[in-house]
Amino acid sequence: MEKEFITTVTLLLAMSPAESEGLAVTGLEGGQVEIKCSHRFAQSNKKYFCKDTCTGSDILVQTDSKNYIQRGRYSIDDIGDGDFTVTIKNLKMSDSGTYWCGVNRFFIDTTKEVLLTVLGGCQIKY
Repeated sequence: MEKEFITTVTLLLAMSPAESEGLAVTGLEGGQVEIKCSHRFAQSNKKYFCKDTCTGSDILVQTDSKNYIQRGRYSIDDIGDGDFTVTIKNLKMSDSGTYWCGVNRFFIDTTKEVLLTVLGGCQIKY
């Protein structure tokens, strides 16, 4: 029985889509950034973008039956081939931090880390 369990877990891990390294994105305060997320074997899966623990209010935007959703300053556009784009508008310095692009999976969700850095805007004096 134990050997069957180990084989099953090993097989499930081997079948889990591997994701590439995280992304580093930089934007200017007051501007916007587009974050390109790509997950293999995720054409029809729900996608989401979150911060911190990725539960409850940490999920900033997620797809449902539609492929484009806007929620406040955040939008997500799923083109249906495993790639999706998250846009954050009106960037604030406090937006800097670690986020996650995620795909809802049957067994374990796959996520990709996104490190966002927001730089202060320049002020022109006359």
